[in-house]
Amino acid sequence: MKYKTTVLKILFIIPSLSAGGAEKVMSFLAQNISSKKFKTKLVVIGFEKDNAYDISDVETVYLNNASVGKAFLPLLKLVHSEKPNVVLSSLSHLNAIMGYVSYFNPKTIFIGRQTIVQSAQKNFTGRTGFKTKLFNFAYYLGYKGLDKLISQSSDMKNDLVQNQGVNDEKVVTINNPVSQNFKVKDKIPEINNSYQFITVGRLTEKKGHIRILNILSKFKSPFNYTIIGDGQEKANIEELAKKLNLNDKITYIPFTDKVNIYLTNSHVYLQGSFVEGFPNALIESISVGTPAIVFNAPGGMNEIMINGENGYLVDNEEMFSEKLEIIVNNLKDYAPIKVSAEVRRKYSSTQILSQYENLFESLITNNS
Repeated sequence: MKYKTTVLKILFIIPSLSAGGAEKVMSFLAQNISSKKFKTKLVVIGFEKDNAYDISDVETVYLNNASVGKAFLPLLKLVHSEKPNVVLSSLSHLNAIMGYVSYFNPKTIFIGRQTIVQSAQKNFTGRTGFKTKLFNFAYYLGYKGLDKLISQSSDMKNDLVQNQGVNDEKVVTINNPVSQNFKVKDKIPEINNSYQFITVGRLTEKKGHIRILNILSKFKSPFNYTIIGDGQEKANIEELAKKLNLNDKITYIPFTDKVNIYLTNSHVYLQGSFVEGFPNALIESISVGTPAIVFNAPGGMNEIMINGENGYLVDNEEMFSEKLEIIVNNLKDYAPIKVSAEVRRKYSSTQILSQYENLFESLITNNS
């Protein structure tokens, strides 16, 4: 039985609003879900000072807690007092916590939004042996309490069902949206003596910046490579760039709210990731008409990339270098409107919002 309310209340819960794909999508959803159908509130476990996104269009509550693990009781009290129809959380550790909260709130529907292909993530966690088994069991019990899991790609859904023991009927796939701020550019940027390459994302090992640098060290034409993002791998990236004599060709930008402008002014987007969820920056680059070269890795890349149309999906560094040469030598063949067409059709914000709204309404109806 759902709570008897005159409006359908949705709580969107996120660990923080620091720069990141999950944070961007959750803040977007909380502010753009139909206000005629839903009353929304955004709950941030962390602190307002860490905000990287404008959330002026949604009521926001900060728990001012540095740890998701220690936020169980505040979250339990909040959900009990708010009595929402639906709670949507994002990021796997928070989803597990909300699964435990659900056991004390049987009238509320709990949905977890998965952000990574979990089994492919294991090479980057550092957890082994008994601790890994205990950790996985704790996650399993938490996830059991969720009513639905949202996967961002077919890869992610298959991993949840085949490797994480989640019932197929419990998983629904909803891709990430392309924000309306990312308009198709009018033309391919002038070369002006050097090609402009770009990568956007946290500086972590799994994002594969290191192999991009190795590839660019062999690129013979003049170029500038813009890296937008910050993270624990920054020192290693800078050290390798120096070793490869690339320092004067790289521009580092820790954070900017003008990503759309940088993508628009670039010739090629470079993605070195070993695993993804459903990469926002990649679909944003393609949506403005900037083609991409992407390593074939778990996380929806095979759903996004159309070889020869919006860039290339590659299997190794040699193939990456070959396709980069093909694109820069044939830029005129990558008209922005052609590059962006399929991504804009499949992942428009209007379409993705409608999928979330339909999911919420159907679950609430079935729970009444």
